[in-house]
This record gives sequence, structure tokens and C-alpha cells, in this order.
Amino acid sequence: MNLTLPRFFWNEFRKRRKKAALITFALFWGTLSILLLLAFGQGMSTQFRVSFSGLGETLIMITGGQASLTFEGLPKGRPIRLYREDIAYLRERIPEALRIVPESYNNWQVSAGGKEVNRSVHGTTAEFALMRTQVPQMGGRFINADDNALGRKIAFIGWNVAKDLFGTEDPVGKEIVINRVPFTVIGVLMKKLQDSMYQGPDADQIYLPFSSFSMIDSQREIDRIHIQPRGPEQSKLVAERVRVLLGRKYRFDAADRYALGVWNTIEDSKEGLAIFKGIEIFLGIIGGLTLLIGAVGVTNLMYAVVKERTKEIGIKLAIGARRRIIIQQFILETMFIFAKGTFWGFIAAFNIVHLIRLIPVNYESFGIEAYLLRPIFSLRIFVAYVIILGVLVFLSGIFPALRASRSNPIESLRYE
Repeated sequence: MNLTLPRFFWNEFRKRRKKAALITFALFWGTLSILLLLAFGQGMSTQFRVSFSGLGETLIMITGGQASLTFEGLPKGRPIRLYREDIAYLRERIPEALRIVPESYNNWQVSAGGKEVNRSVHGTTAEFALMRTQVPQMGGRFINADDNALGRKIAFIGWNVAKDLFGTEDPVGKEIVINRVPFTVIGVLMKKLQDSMYQGPDADQIYLPFSSFSMIDSQREIDRIHIQPRGPEQSKLVAERVRVLLGRKYRFDAADRYALGVWNTIEDSKEGLAIFKGIEIFLGIIGGLTLLIGAVGVTNLMYAVVKERTKEIGIKLAIGARRRIIIQQFILETMFIFAKGTFWGFIAAFNIVHLIRLIPVNYESFGIEAYLLRPIFSLRIFVAYVIILGVLVFLSGIFPALRASRSNPIESLRYE
């Protein structure tokens, strides 16, 4: 590369130092703004996926309700309840469902080592862990099939329960008393982000084998059925099948939306992601407009350069310089100005993002800070930035360059 070319650009740049300094700052600020806004936008979208998956992956939850329509002579207002045998009934008739598990819960006093708390205690099966993101900490485990088959008195507890009852001690292998019945702790839930829940965050819950739960809670009804479709695209079909099948069994209209509570978390997740994607695009547009202000300044500067170097352009054209050479020269000068202005903005944004990510997220009080403290500086953001920057460089340089290349050599030589 000819080293005189960047030196020439630098000398020309220094001639307009004050004006160039303002433009450089505008480009720096625009670059910093667009990269930070894109990073925060993508970070919020990613955190939404992470926190929503704390509830579970591709999950449909069914609860009982109340009939709001008359059906086959039966009055409205009838309570619709779910029962244990509904699990096998639905498994046989919904091949699109990968997993179907029951869940019942009750609020009981739980004690250990002289400490006592009131907590929601759940009875469920081994597959619940896969569906509801119940990952145990090192040294522990979740309920398995044998625990249910043998009616073992074991418990899997949330990390807040472990802290409240055992402090800093490892609770695995220790005994807790639930509703005056002793249970052995086999695992503690690993800390996770969760902003969608029922009965409170999983950190405050206790899980027992369904058979053991049934021994201390004699009700035949179950509170909730969890269904995981084989694919997210089948979620609406599975939810509708449940309404039809249970409507047939308990004699209510399948179109009655109050007879059953159906929480399709898959569709909710899609809607949430669409909202955050819209926010991400909006933030990108705001950042792009900020950078555009700097680009307008570059365009004005280049028009001033064309005017100041009218004679020089005329001489070049008079001695046979091609118009594309004039265009290339001004495009290169524009690129040089953008490079100087945006380089430090890029470095500043990169470091700010990584410094913010060093701030720890509080799992106990998950809030808006968990979204704002996790910006992401990704390859996708860099590519989007480069594309936007490339368009602005071209638009900022092409119009002054075209004006310079179309100059009349004779009139340019006469210009004072």
C-alpha cells in the first residue's frame, strides 16, 4: 500500500481540525449509541428466553375450571376437576404428547433442626424435572421412577428452602419434617433465573414423589397436568385435543374456555420474544439515527472539501484524470474520517458491555436489572453495525464525490 495516501488524508484532515473534531465526536457518540443499544436489545431478548425457560421448555399446563356454558342438559357453573386417572387417559389418546405428568400441591409447615417455615409442597413424578427445568446442584438428584414406585420418603427442595432450614450446611442426606412426616433431602435445586411461575418461584418449593405426597394428602383430585408436545409446532393441536378429550369425559363444551385452565407457555414465549425483538429493532433504529447525525456532518465536511479543492480537481481533470479516480479519492477520504471517528466508539462500547456483565445477577430478587445487566456483544450485532456503517459511508461520500467528478475543468481552473 502507498503510505503517502493515508498521510495525505491526515494532512487534509488536520486543516479542518475544529470542524473535524466535532464530527469525530458525533461519529464516536453515534457508534457508542448504536452498539450499546443493539447489545442491550439482544441481551434483553436473550434474558427473556433464559428466564422464561426457568419455568420449563415447550410446556402446556392444564388446571380445572368451571363450566360457563350449558352442555347436553347440564347447567353452567359446574366445577370441572382433574383426577389421577386422567394422566393415563390422555397418554393413550394424544400421541403428539411426549410427556404427561401430574402435579398436586398443598401448603404445609416444614421443619428441620428447630427451624420451621411454611412452604408449598408438590407431589409429582420423575419426568417433571425434564419438563420444568429442575436441575439439581452437585451431589444431589431429583425424584426418579423407583422413588415413586416404592413410595420413598424423600424430598427435593429449592435453594431458598435449603438456606432457610439449613443455612450454609449441605442439606443432602438430612431430614426434614413435612406435615409431621419425616422426609430425607436428596437434592437441592440449582439457582436459575425465573420470571414466570405459579405458587411462587421454584426456589421456595419442595417436591415429593407423587405416591409419597398422596400418603399425606388423601385427595383424589390433582391440581395440574403438565404436557410436553413432541414439537413446539404441535402445541395448539395438543391443547385443543385436551379440551376435546376431557370435554367428552366430563361432559362440557370443548369450546368453553372457562371449563379448563390452559396455559400454553410455548405460545406465550413466542409472543414475548416478538415483543423483545420489536424492542431490539426499535433500539437499533434509534442508534442508527444517532450515527446518522454524524454521517450528515461528514457529508457537509466533504462538500466543503470539494469547494476548497475546486482548482485541484480542475487540474486533475485537465491533465486526463478519470472521473472514477476523483470519486475513489473522496470515498476513501470519507472512509478515513469514519474510521477515525468510529474506532474509539467501537472500543468503548465493547469494554462497557463486558464491564456491565461483570455485575452479578441477584437470583433471589429477579427484576428488571437482570435484563439490563446482561447486554450481549455478538457477531450478529457486529455484522449489523458494519452493514449500517458501510451504507452511511457510501451515502456520505458518494454525493460530494459525484459533484467533484462532474466539475468542468475550465470553470474549476477559473475558480477563486
